[in-house]
Amino acid sequence: MKKMLKLNFIMCALMLVACSGNASNKEKAEESRGVNAEGMILEDNEKEEVIEEALPFSGDEVREHVVLDYGNRTVRSDADESISMKHLMKNKQKCFIIMSKKDFYLYVYEPQGNDTVLIARYDCAFSLKKGNKQKRGDMKTPHCTMKNPFSISQIVNASEWKHDFGDGRGSIKSYGDYFLRLVTPGHSGIGIHGSTNNRESVPGRASEGCIRLKDEDISDLRKNYAFVGMKVIIKSEETDDLPFEIHAMKKQNIERKRHFDPKKTLSNEQIQKAEAETGRTKGKKLRAEEISNIEENDNSLNYAASDGANSKNMTLEEREKYLRDRN
Repeated sequence: MKKMLKLNFIMCALMLVACSGNASNKEKAEESRGVNAEGMILEDNEKEEVIEEALPFSGDEVREHVVLDYGNRTVRSDADESISMKHLMKNKQKCFIIMSKKDFYLYVYEPQGNDTVLIARYDCAFSLKKGNKQKRGDMKTPHCTMKNPFSISQIVNASEWKHDFGDGRGSIKSYGDYFLRLVTPGHSGIGIHGSTNNRESVPGRASEGCIRLKDEDISDLRKNYAFVGMKVIIKSEETDDLPFEIHAMKKQNIERKRHFDPKKTLSNEQIQKAEAETGRTKGKKLRAEEISNIEENDNSLNYAASDGANSKNMTLEEREKYLRDRN
């Protein structure tokens, strides 16, 4: 009897281990995803050859937010740190750019022997609408492939360039110090530039078709890596990391905040219908405590008493103009 009980106990234990192992293997299989040579994520039932195992997607805490910016819908996400490792670069003329319209990153890579090394990474913003550009004014950023890349045709000083976004701010500086004009067959006027007066839009979706970087990042890209003729690949929203990108990030232990599942990113329809958060607004009134802090921190700004200007009724724009005129 004791032998039978002992045998039953052993059998139950083995069954539990087996069940646990099967569940774990199943969960692991569901989490494991592969990509093909073009960076497309493969499902389990697809027989196409897996070149590299995909990197894990971001958690739900990192997501896209629809934000009203001066009344216009934009998409924003969590900002990441910029990476610039010029010391790893061996030959600038071999470097090329990869951009992810899905994850809002611009990467600089360099082939070195049998490896491809990640040299730099910056947050970026693309057009408000997803999809490949079809015509002027459709608010889309064009994309391409490794086989048919775009390229930089011109690098221009854009520090004094202005643009009217139609949001009530008028014609304002918008491009940072540089505009990297791209050759995008079928379309003109597309380039990589800074985000003067629109830094909040990076990373995300807000442009009319160009690619925005933070002002300091466009300067770093121009100074250290960009050159006329440089190849530029802008991946579609459906494209994940290319195999060599996965290999580079794993080997160099590069971490990032944003790596979205393409099936879970916001569609154009969702962007238009989503309940939007409130961003910047034209003519926002200064709060009483803001006025108090300003006057306490700098007695020279006591403009309400000096010439009759009523600070509590000033908008942010009115106050800035007043200070410029006063100085």
